[in-house]
Amino acid sequence: MKFRPIIILLTVIASIYGCSKASDAPIATAPATLLNIINTTSDTLNYYLNGTRQNSQSSIYSNGSSGYLSVQSKQQNYQFKKNGSSAVLFSLPLTLDTIHTAFVKYDTIKNATTGALNTSITRIRGYSLFVNGESPEKTFLKLDTVKVNSDSATVRFIHSAISAPALDLSIGDISFTNQTYGSVSKFKNQFPGPNKVINVYVAGSNVVKATQKITLLSNTSYTLYVKGVPDGVGKAALTVGVFVNSQ
Repeated sequence: MKFRPIIILLTVIASIYGCSKASDAPIATAPATLLNIINTTSDTLNYYLNGTRQNSQSSIYSNGSSGYLSVQSKQQNYQFKKNGSSAVLFSLPLTLDTIHTAFVKYDTIKNATTGALNTSITRIRGYSLFVNGESPEKTFLKLDTVKVNSDSATVRFIHSAISAPALDLSIGDISFTNQTYGSVSKFKNQFPGPNKVINVYVAGSNVVKATQKITLLSNTSYTLYVKGVPDGVGKAALTVGVFVNSQ
């Protein structure tokens, strides 16, 4: 009987140790998927999941993007903060599927001018979340189904300027008309080359409200997007952003 208190004490210690080890066990994680954050606010942002910053290599600057980063799939609650601040700007629940890498569509297209056979590839690249303000209602999510051609660049336009009216955009000899906030155009083919001029107009007008030059490469797809408002000044100026979806 004199050993009984010792046995009880050892049992209690073992129980405490077991609880400590259980609390150190890794949290179950969902399979990975790919998420790109495009920031059209006037602030530099970071985003977090379960307290861990996801864009660990670089903050997301105004009119910039994170690039496709590996994150957990299924429903997760993300927090966004201004760079340098510990305060949560807003929280956003997102339900993301795993990326179906097996979905790849190949097409062979004959060039009408040269007669050469070119390859077109369509595949799911990941998700893009457009952050256009300081609340969940000012964001939208798109699944990026990307198309690339071996002999040309492919370009699409996403209207992400939350306070701007419907817009037209032209680049080279292609155009996208009457695009409203949140709309996503189809990819269009454009000849590769330097100094391709992007012009943005209020829908139906021929007065340029924003302009920019970029270089387009073949076998590469581009997303053009906007922030600001027509005739805005400073941080509110209408500007064009460019994101390379694939290369």
